[in-house]
Amino acid sequence: MKNKSFFILSFVVLLFGLTSAEVLEYSFSKIKLNTLMQFWYQYDNAGIPKDTFYIRRAEIKLSGEIKSNVLWSIMLDPAQVREDDIKTKTVDQTKVVTSVGRKSILQDFIITLKPYKFCSIDFGQYKIPFGMEGLESSAKLDFVERSAMATVFKWTDYRDLGISLKCNFQIKNIEIYPQIGFFNGEGQNKLDVNESIDFAGRLVVKPIDQLYLGVAYYNGKNGKNEIENVRTGTEIKFVKEPFSVYSEYAFGKSNEKEKLTYYITFTYKFLKSFQLVARYDYYDPDTNTENDEKYEDTIGINYFIENHNAKIQFNYVYRGEKETEINDDVIRVNLQISY
Repeated sequence: MKNKSFFILSFVVLLFGLTSAEVLEYSFSKIKLNTLMQFWYQYDNAGIPKDTFYIRRAEIKLSGEIKSNVLWSIMLDPAQVREDDIKTKTVDQTKVVTSVGRKSILQDFIITLKPYKFCSIDFGQYKIPFGMEGLESSAKLDFVERSAMATVFKWTDYRDLGISLKCNFQIKNIEIYPQIGFFNGEGQNKLDVNESIDFAGRLVVKPIDQLYLGVAYYNGKNGKNEIENVRTGTEIKFVKEPFSVYSEYAFGKSNEKEKLTYYITFTYKFLKSFQLVARYDYYDPDTNTENDEKYEDTIGINYFIENHNAKIQFNYVYRGEKETEINDDVIRVNLQISY
């Protein structure tokens, strides 16, 4: 049976530290509403459909606090609903369910306890602590779509059910942000189907105001057959207005294949309301197979009507293949409103 003594002990300790005789006050003034609306146009030479408008995001987020050290948030997105997600495998001519979940409007569900000002513990469903771009708010992305690390490998911008501890502290002038978590390992809105618990950890260091350095690690198993899911990532970001340069590199194993990916991004703001962006994105879906590597060159321009609260983004993506060239370039346009 899965050993959950760690979680039970942590929970009891936290409850003990947070308990007091203080009378709680409930008020709608402590509830905050945020939304993110993205309307896309996409032309994809290799896509189905090839040419389409669609609603990419329709996020509605409510958050608040019961007291200063007990917080909560929930985020729904009707645009993400597709269908029931049930994976099956045939064993001796009998279908066996290996993973069960329901595609629902639920994205995030977080209960946060803060035993100390510099430390908090999250319970629920949310993005695992891996990757820089994937953990960035969808409203603040420099590009219409994230890199292959998220869109192809699904290594980041990935939600799961679990518990995580995150802190922030400073040693002299160096800011340090560690985070570790334990998760089901099956993904968003799914119950666990094996005896293992997945681990994820990320450490970000900010030695100076303009520079961020980070490393992340994930180790787990998914599905009834406990397929290995391991990856390591590094990240760096340098910001000196109006320029920014950032990059991520990650390698690991998933779906029984060794994989590798990295990207580098450059941005430049001008005339207050405009931003030029460029990204080189490389990924190898199986490092043991020759000539299957791919890359994407993305160039674009962002027009900020009201910062990230209202903006229009245009991206042209040139897709390249190692061996046989395919006409699979993409044009994406995003009209966004958020508050």
